[in-house]
Parts: sequence; structure tokens; C-alpha cells
Amino acid sequence: MSSTIPAQMKALIVDGKSAASIKTVDTPKPGPDQILVKVTANALNPTDWKHLDYFGIEGATLGSDFIGTVVDKDASAGNVVEIGERVAGCVHGGYSRGMGAFAEYLVTYPGFVTTVPDSISDTDGAGLGVGGFTALFGLFQPKHLGLPAPPRGPQPEVDPKRKVLVWSGASSVGQFTIQAARAAGAYVIVTASPKNHDWLKSLGAAEAYDYADAETPAKIAAAHPDLAYAYDTRSEQGSQEACASALSKEGGKVVCLLPFNAKTVAEANPKVTTTFLLLYTTSGQRTQMFSADFDEAYCQADLRYMQEMASGKQGLMYEMLSSGKLQPNRSFVQEGGLDKILAGLDRLRNGQVSGEKLIYKQ
Repeated sequence: MSSTIPAQMKALIVDGKSAASIKTVDTPKPGPDQILVKVTANALNPTDWKHLDYFGIEGATLGSDFIGTVVDKDASAGNVVEIGERVAGCVHGGYSRGMGAFAEYLVTYPGFVTTVPDSISDTDGAGLGVGGFTALFGLFQPKHLGLPAPPRGPQPEVDPKRKVLVWSGASSVGQFTIQAARAAGAYVIVTASPKNHDWLKSLGAAEAYDYADAETPAKIAAAHPDLAYAYDTRSEQGSQEACASALSKEGGKVVCLLPFNAKTVAEANPKVTTTFLLLYTTSGQRTQMFSADFDEAYCQADLRYMQEMASGKQGLMYEMLSSGKLQPNRSFVQEGGLDKILAGLDRLRNGQVSGEKLIYKQ
């Protein structure tokens, strides 16, 4: 390890269920195929407080989203990213010791990060990982919606026959999904609070409906009887069934971010195929969470797909960011750095954040 990298660092460590604190721990060293990133900013996600409350492993470093600079790498890590390169991504924080983003340094793999264009600041780029990659996976991976990925070069015209419903478009994943679907030429229909409709249309949505209106699924189904794709970025409180009922009675696909009740979704629309997307399967190892069990073959396929999406400047994410087709979420920079992240997680836990990312600089 370089002499300029300290032997120890500060990190937000899980103490037990719903409890964590800042501790001084050893700075991780990159293992085989790994890179070491000096973290400059973090974004918060609902998964962070859920891991703290339900899945957290005592002694694990919390946190998923990060942006930072590559400061070291193992000799086996290749040249996908170089030392000095600014990268963003996400890790499965809080789940195992030695891997987490809410720290001064972290280790990850070059295939799991995207290079960040100079036009994007650290505070804006900190939230690209979880939301951005989840959007791309759900839209374009064949096992989920399987839409054609955006072409390189100019953005195509909207194809009115390629319609996509994005439920809860103002969410982090929703914002990225709207932009990525539009970049692929899709006609994007969103649901959101009416106060966000104009903003979401500026991101690429063609139509917007009030997600609190119980008649919204029926209205969408009546206006678009050929609608065949839905991305449910909320995935709770009836949204999965709402998406299914909004789709064509001839069939379609829904991708969800939480487990779904197959019986109630089938009752809403028996012709719909529904999948559950969990980004943590990109570990390549068997993953068991939320009563779901993804075998190693499933996870290996997701690992390979992540490498297609990320991998420094080689993946789809960098092409979309550098071309301006994909913009970061709206960010709300908080004071206090690592020391104040727990207060931000409380706000997320209590439903006090909407339409923007809480960002903490280091």
C-alpha cells in the first residue's frame, strides 16, 4: 500500500440491530482483482437503513453508494480503471465485514464502477450506483423487461409503439429509468405526485398520472391497451398489482424491486410476467434475501451483465453519462460528512425525503 494511504481510517460500523457508530478501523487493502478507492462523497439509499435494521452484520461497514478516486489496485486488477481515475459505483455494505461505502476508503472491483465524466461533480455523481445500475438492469437485461439498449450516438426519436410505464417516477431509480427508457426510444408513461409531473416530463416522460389516484391503473389501461412493459420502482402498498392491471390484457412484463405476491399480481392480470430485481446478485455468488433464493448461475449472469454496464469507460453507463443522455438525481448536500449519515438514514426511514438524494461529502 502506498505510503500516502493511512494505515487506519474512519468508517460507519454496524454495532447491532438499528445501531451503528463511527469507528477507527484498518484501511482495507485491495485483494486479487480489486481496486482501492478514496471516497469523496456518499449518497444514501433506503437499502442502507434496511440493512441496518434487518440484515446488518455486527462489525460490517454500512453503505452502498460512493464516488471517489482510485488510489491503489492489485496487480491482477488489469487496466479497466487506472490509479487517479474518478469512479462511482455501489457495494453491498452492511452485509459482510470489510465491504461498505460509508468509509474513507473502500475496496471493490473495476468491473463494478463507472468512470465519472468531468462534467459531473462529486456531489451529483455520488448517487449514480444503486439507482443508475438498477434502472439499466431492469430495463435492458433480458431476464427483466429486456428492451433494446440505447444506441450509441444521437438519441433516437420516440417510438410510440414501444411504451414503458414507470411507477413512482420521482424515486431515484425512477428518475434514471425515465431517462434511460427515453434514450432507448421508448414512449415513457409515469406515475408520481402531481407536483413532480412537469419535472419528470423534462427528464423524458411523455405522460404523467397521479399515483395516489385509485383510478390511475384503469386510466392508463384505457389510454394504452397495448402497453406491455412496467417498471415498478415502488414495489409496495399495491403498486405491483397496479402495474399489472395497467398492462395489456394480452400480456406484458413487470419488474419489481421488492418481492411480489404472485397470486395477487395474477389476479390483477393473469397474462403478466413479473420479476424481482435485486442488484446484490451481481456478487456472482448465491444470494438469499427477502425470502428469495438466487442460485449461483443466476448471480454469475448478473455479474457479467454488471461488467457490461460498468467497467470504467467501457460500459453503457459511461456512454450515457458522457453523452448527456443520463443525468444524476437531484442532490441535496448535507453537512457533517460521515458523522451525520445516521441522521440522514433516520430521515429516509421516516419517509421525509422525496425526489432527491441526500449527499454527504468526506
